[in-house]
Amino acid sequence: MKNLLLVLVFFVSLSLYSQMPGGMGNMKNMKDPKLGRVYGKVIDANTGKPVEYASVQVLWFSKDSLLGGSLVKENGDFAVDGLPSFGQVRVRIKFIGYKDYTQKVFIVPPEKVDQDLGDIKLAVDDKLLKEVDVVAEKSAVVLSIDKRTYNVEKDLSVKGGTGVDVMKNIPGLTVDADGNVQLRNQSPTIFVDGRPTTLTLQQIPADQIDRVEIITNPSVKYDASATGGILNVVMKRNTKPGYNGMLMAYVGTGDRYGGMANINLKQGKWNTSLMYSYNQGINTTTGFTKRTQLDSGKTVGYFNQENKVQMMNVFNFGRLGIDYYIDNRNTITLNGMVVGGQFKTTDNQSYEILDSSATQRVFGEQVNNQKAVFQNYNAQLLYKKTFPKIGKELTFDVNYNYTTSKNGYLFTTSTRLNPYLFDIPNSYQKNVGSTTANQYVFQMDYVNPISDTRKFEAGIKAYYKNSVSANNTSRANGNEDSYVKDTIMSNRYMIDDMINAAYVNYNDKLFWGIGYQAGLRFEQSYYAGTITDKNQKFSYNYPTTSDDILKSLFPGIYFSKKFKGNNEVQLNFSRKINRPNFFQLMPFVMFADKQNYRIGNPQLKPEFKNIGELNYNKIFSKGSYLASGYLRYEEQPITDVAYPDPDPLKTNVLVNTTINGNNAVRYGLEHTFKWTFFKNLDWTVNANAYYIYIKGKVVQTEPEVKAEGYAWNAKTTLSYKFPKNFTLQLNGNYESPKILLLGVANEIYSMDISLNKMIGTKWIFNATLSDVFNSRRMGTHYETPYYIQDLSRRRESRYVRLTVTYLFGKMDASIFKRGKQMKGMGGQEGNQDGLDFK
Repeated sequence: MKNLLLVLVFFVSLSLYSQMPGGMGNMKNMKDPKLGRVYGKVIDANTGKPVEYASVQVLWFSKDSLLGGSLVKENGDFAVDGLPSFGQVRVRIKFIGYKDYTQKVFIVPPEKVDQDLGDIKLAVDDKLLKEVDVVAEKSAVVLSIDKRTYNVEKDLSVKGGTGVDVMKNIPGLTVDADGNVQLRNQSPTIFVDGRPTTLTLQQIPADQIDRVEIITNPSVKYDASATGGILNVVMKRNTKPGYNGMLMAYVGTGDRYGGMANINLKQGKWNTSLMYSYNQGINTTTGFTKRTQLDSGKTVGYFNQENKVQMMNVFNFGRLGIDYYIDNRNTITLNGMVVGGQFKTTDNQSYEILDSSATQRVFGEQVNNQKAVFQNYNAQLLYKKTFPKIGKELTFDVNYNYTTSKNGYLFTTSTRLNPYLFDIPNSYQKNVGSTTANQYVFQMDYVNPISDTRKFEAGIKAYYKNSVSANNTSRANGNEDSYVKDTIMSNRYMIDDMINAAYVNYNDKLFWGIGYQAGLRFEQSYYAGTITDKNQKFSYNYPTTSDDILKSLFPGIYFSKKFKGNNEVQLNFSRKINRPNFFQLMPFVMFADKQNYRIGNPQLKPEFKNIGELNYNKIFSKGSYLASGYLRYEEQPITDVAYPDPDPLKTNVLVNTTINGNNAVRYGLEHTFKWTFFKNLDWTVNANAYYIYIKGKVVQTEPEVKAEGYAWNAKTTLSYKFPKNFTLQLNGNYESPKILLLGVANEIYSMDISLNKMIGTKWIFNATLSDVFNSRRMGTHYETPYYIQDLSRRRESRYVRLTVTYLFGKMDASIFKRGKQMKGMGGQEGNQDGLDFK
């Protein structure tokens, strides 16, 4: 099946990206959309004072056809909107006593639709002002000095899905059985619109994501804890005059259905966006655990378990964004977000315990029922000030997040003994838990491009989070009404987490045109966890002495060099920290079944990661190629392990915990290639091969263990556009087996197919078949002196999803402003109030 999959993925299936710039339909088929806007400030070249009432006209580049105009305000500001969304225009400014000013501007969506022309100085001498060309072109893969950007809004297979579905198709990313995303075998930090978030990718609707920025080695501008890189999810946001929106609904197998509605309105100084989405689905999956118990190399027993799991997820997502443009260079933004949902899971486990001769001695069933609900509320106030100098800006950001959740579990176990078929009374375990958390973030960033080659950046950040959690566990045997509290499993704990940070960054050029960025970040950390009902507390605070300073300083340096022929090379280094969290530290049992339990390790220390990368990017006329070599040296890495319970009566029970390894080395080479073979056929392929070396002690009293080996993963997308606006897309993924400290993770392979049809510019119909061969299964194989174990499970099984989208809107700002403008001009089209329309 794998060979068939690879053949289909790389050589047979064809598909094409949707022709929908910005997710708003095929704009080239729309009749003369009016989306462009230019603005700036007009001042006297000698005195620097505003030139009030100067006339501003925007005309076609090659002729004197008027596209729009305005008068300069008392403070020198002007703005002309309702312009075409694509093309070259002329901006002409006139006033008595001054020389005419003309500037040509090239409007290109999406970055250069809204353009700041800066401070325009009107002179009284005869010197002609130079014309300025503003040209920008969006690339499929953009490589800057510290990040890469992947535009995913045309991905057909994610319509009606979640952020997890988006990540499955992005080159270089992998998704595990729990929906967790990994970047180069590391867990990245999730950002939304440039800020850390408490949301999971499962909670973010795919149709609201504009693009994903992948920062494999973040600069000092970002948190030092981003050891696995950063995934910045940039949400769609309207900046076009007028109004537009979307209505979307989907239905699929597995009781999947949902919908979304959003509307964006921009008029005058106000820009408002409102969105709500609902989605639910039921995943029915299977799994198994097969374990051989060992003692001095000899088999002493077996444990086998089969799982049948049904999980229902329900999510509600609402977002409100309001921008107020005080003037052309000062903006206040207020964002609000509400997320809620619930999970219901039923896990039916059939298990058996066998002796060394493989004779069944115990068998039975355990039914795990879980229900959890959550709500998340977020508010953000942002102030942004830009300056006439392009790229210079100052931002202030205040963010508050409140989260509350409740969960309940009921484990029911029935057991029988062989050969007597003696029934042991049923046992019951009930868990009831809750969590509330308040998070506060303040951040200020300043960017100043000193010259064309030099740039200075600085910022500060304050982060504080307080959370209170409670877990009450009770057990009963035989009679479900006779519960007794389990004082070991029951806990109430509080967590205080605070980080204060400051950074500086400096960009410049060295000899031979080599650019560099050097920076340093300082972070002061305090973390305290208290088990209030057991009088236990664990905390760390540094730096507390001068010896701890190095643990709080995180440097980063980046070099880049551009060559002829659209070639660029980059080299970068940085140091990061991964701090242990409360659950990794606290020495209480957090999870248990008949064969496993998990407990924290109070001796756990932070791990430090030293990261280096070498990147090469080549842009061709029909595509691009990106190669990245990377190296990670990890000091005292935090690693999950499992070993038999030291209690001689429980040697068949595994203790799951976290330890510090002695060191770890990871290096690899990643390639991403995108090519347009001809007008209707695109191909993107990504391959990542890497080496892992790790060693450490699983049990402190026993010898050190180590693991090393190579692994690789690959994914590809083929897209083809057929006549009649039909589009077919194929996504294929493969992950080879990879090394773990005590075992190996099994290979994973899958393929998705999507078909898209667009009718006119309003209606979009999409059908997606996920996991065509029903092969997306995760598993592990462990071999230790104590046991040999194989485990397999799935996140979801194959499904079909049908999606219908309706687009609406009026992009011409004149529907809001024409009457107002006509009134301001006295209702005439001639030369009025200083406007020259000749």
